[in-house]
Amino acid sequence: MRTKLNILWDKAHGTNVQSVLGQLNPVIRGWASYFRTAVAKEIFSGLDRWMVDKEDRYTRRAHPRKAKDWRHQRYWGRLHLERTDPWVFGAQPTGAYLRKFSWFPLERHTLVKGTSSPDDPRLKSYWMERQAAKAKDLTLSKQKLAKRQHGRCPQGGESLFNEEELQVHHLHARADGGKNAYSNLVLVHLLCHQHIHAASKRALSDCQELNNRDLLATECKAARHTKRKEQEEQCCT
Repeated sequence: MRTKLNILWDKAHGTNVQSVLGQLNPVIRGWASYFRTAVAKEIFSGLDRWMVDKEDRYTRRAHPRKAKDWRHQRYWGRLHLERTDPWVFGAQPTGAYLRKFSWFPLERHTLVKGTSSPDDPRLKSYWMERQAAKAKDLTLSKQKLAKRQHGRCPQGGESLFNEEELQVHHLHARADGGKNAYSNLVLVHLLCHQHIHAASKRALSDCQELNNRDLLATECKAARHTKRKEQEEQCCT
């Protein structure tokens, strides 16, 4: 994981912090979600400490003439409104932040009951509930899409939660005037996504840009709204 993150940090040189968050957050979320069923508390904490050094190095390279206090005030703060942690790295103007590994609670894998089989038609609801529980590991934007689709991939009708990578697809291409509105988006498996674009001869990058950037912007907008609401409540108090 450190090797992979090192590569991403090196690529981040010269880019803005919003781009850094868009590249790193999906990697952190995916890796931490996968390994949190193991005894990973010490590993997660160690990675968070290591990431602080990488964040500091990024800000030093971006602002070599600025003082340490100035950089800390610009890039760190209590950006996660549900936590009291004042050392969350991110973009102060938008409220977007870099996730920490230790934020992902450890959850032991729930064993399958008895000899339950996915092929048993009587246990269909049981297996759907087990698979749907994985939705909480998705971003808020993808959770909303998954819920609207009842946990199914519209391309093949299979469950979204079968360990395959999930991506967002535009029903109506942006090149043809399609919007980033939820009504124009669906959540599909990566392989299904590739098949859709191959059949329609549309460039996969038409949607990939959304997966990397626009969903992050949606979450940032939600974070700003929450922050503004919290400030209004404090003002009223």
